[in-house]
This record gives sequence, C-alpha cells and structure tokens, in this order.
Amino acid sequence: MELRTENLRKVFSTDVVETHALNGVSIDIHDGEFVAIMGPSGCGKSTLLNILGMLDTPTEGTYMLDGREVSTLKEDERTAYRRGKIGFVFQSFNLIEELNVAENVGLPLGYLGIKGDKRRKLVAETLERMGISHRATHHPNQLSGGQQQRVAIARAVVCKPGLVLADEPTGNLDSKNGIEVMELLRELNREGTTVVMVTHSQRDASYADRIINLFDGQIVDSLKERM
Repeated sequence: MELRTENLRKVFSTDVVETHALNGVSIDIHDGEFVAIMGPSGCGKSTLLNILGMLDTPTEGTYMLDGREVSTLKEDERTAYRRGKIGFVFQSFNLIEELNVAENVGLPLGYLGIKGDKRRKLVAETLERMGISHRATHHPNQLSGGQQQRVAIARAVVCKPGLVLADEPTGNLDSKNGIEVMELLRELNREGTTVVMVTHSQRDASYADRIINLFDGQIVDSLKERM
C-alpha cells in the first residue's frame, strides 16, 4: 500500500495548554517499502503511526492511503476502511488473555465475516508460518514474550493486509527474540507487505529501507538505510 501525508499537524488541547505533537509532517511511503520512524520520546512518532493506522485524525493536513483521502473520514468509516487492509503490532502484544492462541489470531477474520473451515485454515497456515502452531491451544500467559509477539504478528497478518504498522515491536523482548521478530517483519516485507515501524532501536531500524527521523513533531531527515 502507498501512503502520503501533506502538512500533517496534530494539536492536543486542554484548558491551559496546547501540545503540538505533529507540526507540518509530509511523507511519501511507497508500496512494498519498509520504513522506520525514529526520534526521542515525545517527538510525535506514535501520534504519526496512529494517524497512519487511522486510529486518530490530524488537526490539519491530508492523508492519502492508496490514493484515497482518509483524514476526514468519520470513526466508523475509518474502522470499515482499514479492516483487512492494515495490521497492527504493538510493544505490549495486546493479546486477549481469555482466548487461546488460535482464537486470538482468528479475531480479525471474524470481523471480516470469515468463519468455519476457511477461518480455521487461515489461522493454521499463519501459525505454521510464524513457527507457533504447536502453541495453538495455549493462552498468552503460558507463552514467552517472543512467542506472544509471534502471535501478535500472526494476528496482524492473518488477513493478508497490504500494510503492517509496528510500534516498538521488540521493546519488551530480549535481543535473540527481538532479532527473530525483526526477521519475520523483514520476510513479510520481502513478500510485498508495506511495513512502517516506530522504534528507538538502531539495530531494528537497520532492517528498514529508509529511516525517517522526527524531532519536536517535524521531520529532520529521511535516510536510505538498506542498499
């Protein structure tokens, strides 16, 4: 999927103060690209990712997703449009403890109305691909951090989305599991999925084609990482 923003601004207001989280951010991300967004805490990385994922809207500016202007859509319209198109991977995994691995992975398919044998087949194929099919009936509290993040990635890609957004995907993992997760994301990208990742880790960013550096809500540079 292709993403383009122009002059994005995001202001959070209270009775006493305005916080400018994004201040004129314009980016182009090409179909099949792997982009890392870096910068210090509070620079606007997660705010930008939330807007790219249609979880939030900008105060000003435009956002084109695969050629469609989506920044002005209402919440229910954003939800319907991103369903099946965008997969999310979070630092804290965000798995549902009451559900087992297969049930967690199958959730997005349920939102798309995919049921029965087709749903079970897609879940099984995705778990196999992520190397966790042997954990299908386990619950999140029975898994290691690395295994939980594999489940989270499986849930993000089971619908075969064109875009995966990852927010500090290795932040709660040791280095070995972190490398394995990054290899999974890079493999997905090689197969054509556009990946946009927020990270503090230079090691993780080295997997990307390009690094966008933010500071105080503005882009300070955009550097090609991989040759």
